Amino acid sequence: MDATEDTRTATGPEHPAGTDHADEAAGPGRSRDGADAEAGRPEAGRPEAPAVRLTLPGWLARLRGPVSLGAAALIAVSLVLRVLVLRDSYFVEDDLLFVGNAYGEDFTLDYLTRVHKGHFMPGAIALTWVLSRAAPYDWALVSAVTLVAQALLGVLALRLLRTLFGGRPAILLPLALFLFCPLTFPAFAWWAAAINAIPLQLALVLALTAQVRFARGEGARYGRRALIWCVAGMAFSTKGVFAAFLLFALTTAYLRDRETGWLRSMWRELRANRWLWATHAAVLAAYTLVYLDRMDTAPGEGAAAPKPGVAADLISLLLGRTFPSGAVGGPVSWTPTPAGGLAAPSGFVVALSWAVLAVTVVATLVYRRRAHRAWLTLTGYLVFADAIPTVIARGSYLGLVGAETRYVADAALVLAVCLGCALLPVEGETGAYRRPLPERSSLALVAGLTAGAYLVLSVFSVEAYRATLNGQRVRAYLDTAAAELAAAPDTAVIYPAPVPPDIVLPVNGERRLTDRLLAPLARPVLRARMAHPEPTEDARVFNREGRLVRMNVAPGFFAARGPDERCMRTLLGAMSFPDAVSFGGRATVGGLSYSADRPASVTVEVGGERTVLSLRKTAMGLVQFPVHGIGRGMRIEMNDPEAPVCVIAVALGAPAPEGEGPS
Repeated sequence: MDATEDTRTATGPEHPAGTDHADEAAGPGRSRDGADAEAGRPEAGRPEAPAVRLTLPGWLARLRGPVSLGAAALIAVSLVLRVLVLRDSYFVEDDLLFVGNAYGEDFTLDYLTRVHKGHFMPGAIALTWVLSRAAPYDWALVSAVTLVAQALLGVLALRLLRTLFGGRPAILLPLALFLFCPLTFPAFAWWAAAINAIPLQLALVLALTAQVRFARGEGARYGRRALIWCVAGMAFSTKGVFAAFLLFALTTAYLRDRETGWLRSMWRELRANRWLWATHAAVLAAYTLVYLDRMDTAPGEGAAAPKPGVAADLISLLLGRTFPSGAVGGPVSWTPTPAGGLAAPSGFVVALSWAVLAVTVVATLVYRRRAHRAWLTLTGYLVFADAIPTVIARGSYLGLVGAETRYVADAALVLAVCLGCALLPVEGETGAYRRPLPERSSLALVAGLTAGAYLVLSVFSVEAYRATLNGQRVRAYLDTAAAELAAAPDTAVIYPAPVPPDIVLPVNGERRLTDRLLAPLARPVLRARMAHPEPTEDARVFNREGRLVRMNVAPGFFAARGPDERCMRTLLGAMSFPDAVSFGGRATVGGLSYSADRPASVTVEVGGERTVLSLRKTAMGLVQFPVHGIGRGMRIEMNDPEAPVCVIAVALGAPAPEGEGPS
């Protein structure tokens, strides 16, 4: 129900409308009438006190009922678990890329609509830009936003279940399933996944709630709201394109023309609301065209032709082990990774999971009419919204991707809704069961034992997952880098170098360079110098621990004077090195070791790019410089052939911290 409904007398659901709690206020053994009778005999000279009635909004009045109290307890406990998970988590991998992008790009339409590793998510990119600009690498801020969004999701999921099935206690079962499902915790703990998963689930909950009210004839505005929430889901996750299909499936299965065949109900729905569903289709077409047009902003990433063997392994893991074990409270065990844990259920857990799911499905099919529609809807969502997109995006890499629960985190909500539809009659539905249900006491016992076992297993799985988290490595690296940048003078020359591979994987290329990922921690003047380092004799780079140290040139090419030579030979005032190869980019540097009795200059040409270097007499006799040109061959010209300059050695390669090799 919306919070804007008319206010009602503050009574719990157990009390009829129009009554209040004066019975309890009168005290034990005294009825309300008796209390009023005594109050109606005022003492002499004392005026009768006026009666006061307190009215509260309907949504607040409902909070006094046992169902609301039970739901509030479930939400609160689930949030405590998530706080513990966030406490042990930290920024990892793509999180750093998002922060670096936020500082490297302006808030433009081009930036917001770029594809990131196959994901088209302008809403998520906008959110990361705002939070990163407000406080870069502030885990407390990110955690607070994530936790508030998750709390809102729990409340809205409760509202959806109330809207669908009424305020019966049985809605606590699917609510608990959703709130504690271990499948959702890894995506919640990893910020780069949370900015997709949580907004998508919020959009699904809000769209479904609006669609239910539209299907019940409460107004066309609810149909439009459902459409808007579907668009909002697409803005944060490419899986948002499947929201409309989920709405259509549940509408035709349980909300309209339930008694007719499902296919006939679909046909009637399309005819009755053709403009609404045509608008959904138009939005999907527009989204697809924009996505295809922007795919070139992430070349080599995202959608690709899957390898059959990899795709088979991925689907087998994702739908055969990861989802079923997580759906019943598993997987119990996890394989640690830098980004958390991969689901690693044992064979026993997988077999038990399938047995529990099979019993549940059979039991609902035996008792509940149209239960098959719920299970077909869930299966369709798993296949078309989760498995196939994951295969297209990751099926050319590694089948082990199927052990990542984030690819089915959104299915936890769909599972909860479909379980509710398979167990409970929706509001206004009659004749929902094929045969009489067992006695209420027996149902309560089975439900209680099942829910208890699920909660215990889920908490155990979440705690096992939490044990795989270790944000200390990245936290220590960023804290050290921030302290080093704070202590560095404004004149420091800091060259870009890759962050260590255990911070960000090498596959991310130049996106993992320090001038992009660590620049947000620097003050503006130093940040600008990091973006455009100049030739210097005292270049600095970050080492594996995040400290600024002297830079070495890890040579892909190196030349030096001979053992009996004082200087490298020149020909017509120049030196040529045809074997030198430059790959250019921001992570290529050159070095020149020399001696000079007075100031002079040389011009270095690499790949058509010419750089003038000023040489002066120094203790080290060294100059290091950025190289952006791409090509083979290196030429050094003496701008003054008569200048007393002696070139001792030349290097061209990648920047590396002193005492370490390149990352």
